[in-house]
Amino acid sequence: MTGRGDDGESSATGTHNEVSGQVTGGLVQARDIGTVNMGGPPPSPVRVPRQLPAMPRDFVNRTRELALLDSVLDEGPAVAVISGLKGVGKSAISHRWAHQARERFRDGQLYVDFKALRHRGGAEVGGVLAGFLRALGVHETWIPAELSERAGMYRSLTADMRLLVVVDDAEHAAEVIPLCPASAGSAVVVTSHRRLGELLVAGAKPVTIEPLAEEPGVSLLAGMLGENRVAAEHDQAGELVRLCGGLPIALRVAGARLAQRPAWTIARIAGELMDANQRLDRLATEGRAVVEAVFQSAYEGLPEPAARLYRLLGVVPGAGFTLGVARAVLADGPEQALELLVDVNLVDEDEPGRYRFHDLVRLHAARCGQREEPEQEREAALRRVTDWYVGHVAAADAALGSRLRLADHQERLSAVGQPFRTREEALDWLEAERMNVLAIVRAAAAREWDDVVWQIAEALWPLHHDRGHYADWLEANRLGVAAALRIGDPAVEARMRNQLARAHVELGAYDQAHEELRHARRAALAGGDRRMEAVVLESLGRAALAQGEPDQATGHFVAALAIHEEAGNARGVGLQSYHLGLAHNQAGRPGEAIAAFERALSGMAAPGDKAGRGRIQLGLGEAHRALGHHAEAVRSTETAAALLRECRVPARETQAWELLAELARDAGDHESARAYLGQALAVCMASGNLPKAEELRVRLAAVS
Repeated sequence: MTGRGDDGESSATGTHNEVSGQVTGGLVQARDIGTVNMGGPPPSPVRVPRQLPAMPRDFVNRTRELALLDSVLDEGPAVAVISGLKGVGKSAISHRWAHQARERFRDGQLYVDFKALRHRGGAEVGGVLAGFLRALGVHETWIPAELSERAGMYRSLTADMRLLVVVDDAEHAAEVIPLCPASAGSAVVVTSHRRLGELLVAGAKPVTIEPLAEEPGVSLLAGMLGENRVAAEHDQAGELVRLCGGLPIALRVAGARLAQRPAWTIARIAGELMDANQRLDRLATEGRAVVEAVFQSAYEGLPEPAARLYRLLGVVPGAGFTLGVARAVLADGPEQALELLVDVNLVDEDEPGRYRFHDLVRLHAARCGQREEPEQEREAALRRVTDWYVGHVAAADAALGSRLRLADHQERLSAVGQPFRTREEALDWLEAERMNVLAIVRAAAAREWDDVVWQIAEALWPLHHDRGHYADWLEANRLGVAAALRIGDPAVEARMRNQLARAHVELGAYDQAHEELRHARRAALAGGDRRMEAVVLESLGRAALAQGEPDQATGHFVAALAIHEEAGNARGVGLQSYHLGLAHNQAGRPGEAIAAFERALSGMAAPGDKAGRGRIQLGLGEAHRALGHHAEAVRSTETAAALLRECRVPARETQAWELLAELARDAGDHESARAYLGQALAVCMASGNLPKAEELRVRLAAVS
């Protein structure tokens, strides 16, 4: 064999230094090779990473959330997704739990903050995995270039480990999935302002963080300002927590301002935050609106349909809203946009179809609307929502039975359909929407949408009459009176003043009641509306009854009865007969009361008017008791209690149980008397009538 040298000639040794064919990888060509040493990277030491951030300071004990994390992460492999509004304290809770649980994970803790990575210009998952592999002892040389290979190496390396992985501020499930060890003894805690539904589908467990309640919020302030300073203004500190909506970031900003100014009182800061229009501006430090910036960052990440829905929902007053309201705001189908707002925790879904903003988020949404939506667009959205409420309040009123109504809602009812199948369903909806409806009335009054104001006030009569809510009752009808005076309709004025007077009667404010009824009767007579005259006469009678003047009440009820008889109004005749029965009972004429109540039953026998029949049966029970008809009294009162419970009229139901207790005592059955009083107490507690509940407790203790 002949060889060639570099010049292509044969070498003296007879060997060749040439290459033919395809070569992959490195190639070394040399004439003489001595000793060859093959080597790689130096061996890596076994490492136990301890990457957790420091324990959070001034942590308010989130016992429920920490216990939930314990239960979720007790058995691995487990993933918990801690979500909630930005600034609610998700990272603090995750870090606190991680420090408490770190001894469970003998092979260490890994940590990544995606928010910090995004601020530095990127949040590439492959880079995070490379960092985790290095932390676990893998030399840089052996870390693969491809994400899939890095993830495979990570899973292999951690297969038998007990690791805790904490992932802060994840935006997408794809950022988290490659970071999850496959080992049974490991756990992953993820925080995000999104719900991360893809992770939940894969088996992760949700842990939702709510704002702080008042006392934990006060404790947070005490940790920043000192126990003595907060204790000296405990009530004002509670008010500050309320104004901050219990949001930890807002409380920390307010606390920081107070810490920098030891001479300031907590009341001063709370006073500054009372103005809702300035609240976000006041929650600032070093000239930066910190709290608003938190919401703004979430808002800026929204696609336009969701952003527009957010802005326009900011014009809707009230504590919450339904899907129907969202559809009124954004007519071209808001469902997907609303779902996205829920996903990023700018909106909470309390129950299916019912949503709410955090108080501070609502202010931010309104501010975005003011900046980015023309005024006419905002007003048009509010008007659509207002019309939606008028229609649904009218539908609820219609479902509650027939009565005199001045407003003609036929067109609205045709558009709305029949959203309420039963009286109870309608009352429950009115109860659930009570604060929102009142907010709509206020907004309409401010804009002098007068027909809206008085029509809603009129339609709320059954709710106010059956459930109380006296402050709402007074405010809605005062606004209704002002609206009636602006439009100059005497019948509407009479209606609004009459409903306002009845609230005063219930509250024992008889001078105010008679003043309103004087104006109401004048307006009814001026308008020539006999129906409204009868309504006012009824209220005069109810006021007289409340003041212990049954004979005067009888005169008013008889006059009202005559008007209804003249008009052929069977229900009106039945209603005034019922009132006459009450007057006869109070005057000690039980025989006449029974006759009046029986006539009332024939006039109010409609199956839908269970509340009316329940009240009549209660009156019959009192009359029969006065006559010594024990069995008939018990039978009527038991019927009353059942009817009033079924249609949820707690004040009257309580009276029925009290009467049954008296009837049991009449028969010497003290055990049954105690049981009936216990029923009355339970109804009062459930309805929130605490003064009456306290009275019943005293009476219950006295029954021997």
